[in-house]
Amino acid sequence: MSEDRQERSDRLKQRFDRDRDANEDNDGNDESEEGTATASDGSENDESLPTGDNPIVDDQPDESKTPVKDRPSVLMYLPEDLHTELDIRFDELNARYKREHDQPLEKNRDYYPAVIKASLEGKDVKDILDI
Repeated sequence: MSEDRQERSDRLKQRFDRDRDANEDNDGNDESEEGTATASDGSENDESLPTGDNPIVDDQPDESKTPVKDRPSVLMYLPEDLHTELDIRFDELNARYKREHDQPLEKNRDYYPAVIKASLEGKDVKDILDI
């Protein structure tokens, strides 16, 4: 079973690599992959490379500066109430972050890694996000 999963993963990686190469050929620059991506709820997320104002990226090693799409992904099946609470807390923290830093949080680049890190290290998400 794990061989099937690995084969599927390899096929998907090859397909996405081909798509990325095609996008780079069409646009002529490597930043074409960054930009907006459609989330599962149909909304668009800006996944452009971070600026120097982002404390999450600046405080972490170079691997966190890689584009979100190039990071390993984890699919989680959350109960509906946890998913709802996660979204509500994101909205609350995003509002505070915008007021303090004049830019929004990004769910995949900033918020989700901060939630996991806070849980693993026993810290508060607000401290990790510098809110």
